[in-house]
Amino acid sequence: MKLLANEFEYREWIVKGYLHLDEEFPSVFEPDELEREILRQVPKEFPCLAQIVEGEGGYSLQSVQFIYRSQIEEWAKLFGIVS
Repeated sequence: MKLLANEFEYREWIVKGYLHLDEEFPSVFEPDELEREILRQVPKEFPCLAQIVEGEGGYSLQSVQFIYRSQIEEWAKLFGIVS
């Protein structure tokens, strides 16, 4: 789980943390393909929490799930942290 405060942090996390791309190995994406993938998964708002969710079954792909401020506020109320 990763706290993403802005688009810069999102871009860094999605490339390195989710897609596991770095300078050591060549990317399987062309630059425009990579940009499309980054934009396809961009969160609706910042800040947010990002987590990688395992798919069901042995061969399922991972996906990204974002948790937003409104959800965290709702949870905080349920736990009695805020009123």
